[in-house]
Amino acid sequence: MSACAGNGAGLDANGQPLGSGSAPPPPLTADFQSIQDNVFTPICVRCHSGAAAPQGLELDAAHSHALLVGVPSNEQSGLLRVKPGAPDGSYLVLKLEGAAGIVGAQMPFGAPALPQATIDVVRQWITNGAPPAAVGSAAAASAASTSFAVAAISPRDHARLSGSPLGIVVAFSHEVDASLLNETTLRLEIVAADGTPSVAPSVALSARLAEGNPSVVLLTPQRALDPGSYRLILRGSGGGGLADVNAQSLDVDYWSEFTVQGAP
Repeated sequence: MSACAGNGAGLDANGQPLGSGSAPPPPLTADFQSIQDNVFTPICVRCHSGAAAPQGLELDAAHSHALLVGVPSNEQSGLLRVKPGAPDGSYLVLKLEGAAGIVGAQMPFGAPALPQATIDVVRQWITNGAPPAAVGSAAAASAASTSFAVAAISPRDHARLSGSPLGIVVAFSHEVDASLLNETTLRLEIVAADGTPSVAPSVALSARLAEGNPSVVLLTPQRALDPGSYRLILRGSGGGGLADVNAQSLDVDYWSEFTVQGAP
């Protein structure tokens, strides 16, 4: 996490979401939907959204769980942003608390720290395993009704990066069949200036499911990427293409491109 501006609006002095009129505010609870609605959306999304989100961490409702849980931090690659069951080992908590050893500023950037009561709710959610939104929520119901598809990717399509990415995060709508993650279903090609694939070999990738988040695939290039353009191809068509644990296939090939820029 890095440079997320916000002024704490949305929470009272006790870390509870502000209500309207004379009605008492609803309690902030240790479930993901409550944290999304009362912390990430009103406070963090002001900076952590869209293609320019710091460290590629988008915290809007469509991306936050996929890009947090089980995903290595770009600032401290030895730590996960959220490590299920381990709040003290989760970089999100360290950034919110301004702990020693973090890179950059405490979050939210340029604003008062969140009340400890709010951080304790986030801690409890992580202690509980950092589950996604409950089945009864609108977000969960929407995900359950969709076909197997790519839900989010970081870096975004057509992103321009200032340096080689530590990894690529691909979130799917359903839990992924890990046995289908291999060099034929996941390929990172070097793209020539005219947009065609280069004759140079593709960049080798290692692939694994995110810890505690089996709908997310973490891809790590086996070498630093030189300046240039790259195309990530996820094969879904044909036998042996990517599929979920219920054998529902991706059906079509999916690709996304990004550019690594050289030093100015």
